[in-house]
This record gives sequence, C-alpha cells and structure tokens, in this order.
Amino acid sequence: MQESSTKLIYDFHSVFYDATFGRLVRKRISRAISHMNICEKDLVLDLGIGTGASLPSYPQHGRIVGVDLSSGMLREARKKIVQRNMTHATVFQADALRLPFGDDTFDHVFISHVISVVSDPYKLVMEAQRVAKPGARIVIVNHFQSTNRFIALIEKWLCPLCTKLGWRSDLALQDLIQRTGVTVDYRYKLDSIDLWETVVINNDKSALQGRRGETQRRLRTVAA
Repeated sequence: MQESSTKLIYDFHSVFYDATFGRLVRKRISRAISHMNICEKDLVLDLGIGTGASLPSYPQHGRIVGVDLSSGMLREARKKIVQRNMTHATVFQADALRLPFGDDTFDHVFISHVISVVSDPYKLVMEAQRVAKPGARIVIVNHFQSTNRFIALIEKWLCPLCTKLGWRSDLALQDLIQRTGVTVDYRYKLDSIDLWETVVINNDKSALQGRRGETQRRLRTVAA
C-alpha cells in the first residue's frame, strides 16, 4: 500500500462508501466506540475517519477530531457534520503516519478499518501511542490475518487483489503487538465467524519510550 494510490482509491470509494461498506460496519463501530468510555470534554482522535460513519456514535459531551488522507471521504464527513449540526466534531486532511499533533494530546484514539490501508501499520500505531495521553484507551477495529494456517494462506494469496481494492488481507495482530509493544486489555468479535475484530489497548508509554531509546542507541553507534 502506498499513500498516493490509497488516496485515489478512497476518493473514488467515497461516492458509494456509506451505502456499501459503511452500512456493513455501522453496528461494529458503534459498539467499539462505547468501549472508550468517553467522559465530558474528553478529546478523541478518530484516525482515518473516512466519510464520518462513526460520528453519530460519539456522545455529544466529547470533542471529536477526525483526520483522513482522502479529500473525497472528508467531503462526505463534513456533510454529516453540517446536516446534523455536530458542533462537537471537526475533520481535516492529514497523513496518519505523520500526525500534526503534539505528544500526549488525546484522551482516546479510535482506529477503524485503516491499519491495513496504510503503507506502514506499525508506524501508524506508534503515532497513535505518541499523540495519546499515558493510560489513554486506543481502540482498533480491523480485519486481521486468521490464526488458522489454511485460511491465512488464502488471505496471503488474496492480498495482491485486496491491495488493488485499497487494503491488505495479511496483517497479523500478533505481529502488530510484538513490533509496537502495545498492551492489549482485551479483544472481541461480534460473532464467532466475524471477519473483523475489535482490540482495546491501554496506552503504555514505556513501549514508546523504549523504542526511542533503542533508536538513539543505534544513531550513536552509527556516529561512532
């Protein structure tokens, strides 16, 4: 996945997204948002907000900031904000791999169906960890590669086709956990054969700090 091609794909998808995929995942998104336990005046980052299908599920007492790379998807999100007078929400264009926010900004981060869309899913999670406050809840909704070896092989085989549609099918959750050091509180599926999984993470900053320390040690070694 490359961000330039992904943007074009989702600019095209934006025209019919709500009537197709958006309708399919609405219940799953609403349930996942409820697990953030958003308190009054909490600041929430919706990372890859798309057409804003998640916006009606947020309580009005929270403040929602949504970002997306696709201008087409954001156009649809802005329509919802205006039509429903969602004064507690704002959206703008940004690259999820290079977020324009300072460290420890958000009380919660929601990442719905976007980790398998970007070129570097590990960096995306690290960026979410960076901008989220210590102990913040990061909630991820996504398809992850099956732990069944036969199904995983099929998903890997289908990945080139899925990439042309705008996402990858072979991202393994365990690999994501190991490479980012996130602390998973719990995970669940709505149904036993659900293709998507919700993962609830506690933002433990020690993993992020450990990676920064390792990077600095490598730079000192190279300089020497």
